[in-house]
Amino acid sequence: MADYSIRKYDNGDYFAVRELFAQGMLGYVPGSTSYMLKLPQVYCPILASFIILQLFYRSFFLSLLVVGIFLVSIHFLMTFACRKLIKECHNGDLLNIEESYIWRPNSCFWVVESGGRILGMVGARPAPNSSSDMTLRRLSVAKDQQRRGIAKALCMTVFEFARQQGYKRVILDTSTFQVSAHKLYQHLGFRITKIIPGRTRLGRFAKMSVMFYSYEL
Repeated sequence: MADYSIRKYDNGDYFAVRELFAQGMLGYVPGSTSYMLKLPQVYCPILASFIILQLFYRSFFLSLLVVGIFLVSIHFLMTFACRKLIKECHNGDLLNIEESYIWRPNSCFWVVESGGRILGMVGARPAPNSSSDMTLRRLSVAKDQQRRGIAKALCMTVFEFARQQGYKRVILDTSTFQVSAHKLYQHLGFRITKIIPGRTRLGRFAKMSVMFYSYEL
C-alpha cells in the first residue's frame, strides 16, 4: 500500500510546489549537459583544442585545463537556460496556482503528500482551442522519491479527471533531453503526434526538439 496520498492543491502548498518544480527542472541539467557533449558540433572543437594545445605547447595540464573550461561553460549554459525557464514558469502559471488551475473551469492541480512533505505535483487544464483535449502540465516528483510509481499515479489522476470532465484525450509536450519523461509517457501509452525543432538559438544549435504526446482516453 502506498504511504503517500494525492490531494487537491491548497494555497499552503505554494512555496513547496514552486521549489519542487525548480528542483525537478534543475535535475535535468546533468542529462542535458551530457546530451550536448555527445553532439559533433560540441565535442569536435573540444577534442581539436586538446590536440592543438598538445602539439604546440606540449602541456597536458594546459590541454586538460582548456577542456575543463569547455565542460564547465557547457554546464553553466545549460543551468542558465534551465533557470530562465524556471523563472518564466514561476512568473507564469505557477505565480498564482489557484487562479491558473483551481478556479479555472475543468481544471485542477494535485500534490502528493507524505508525512507533511510534498513529494510530487501535476496540473491539468483544457487545451486552448479544443473541446476534446486536456493538457497535462507541471508533472514533477522529488528526486529521492522517483521510481516509486508516483509519477504514474499522478498521470492516472489526470486521466480520470479528464474522463469525468468529458474529454477524449490527454496531451502534453516535453523537450528532447527529458529522457526519463519520455520513457514514462511511452510506457503509459502516450503516442508522439508532433515534433517541432527548437526555436531558440541554443535549441537550434543543439538540435533540440519539443515532442508532443497524446493519450486516448
